[in-house]
Amino acid sequence: MKKDIEKLYKKHKIWIKIVKSFGCNKAIAEDIVQEMYIKIILKMEKGLDIKYNEEEINYYYIFRTLNSLFIDLKR
Repeated sequence: MKKDIEKLYKKHKIWIKIVKSFGCNKAIAEDIVQEMYIKIILKMEKGLDIKYNEEEINYYYIFRTLNSLFIDLKR
């Protein structure tokens, strides 16, 4: 699990850039990305596997999580 989180964190700047592309400023984007880490870690503790294959993170799942958090914030 720790390796998966490290792989996820290596793309931190990309996650922020993606959330900013949704239409928010950097501070809010950073908050959303932090919420994404918490949500993903909690789900991984319950057994979620975020890998696409043996080595790759499922980036689509991360994108959908970020998008959902952004939409929830806008509601």
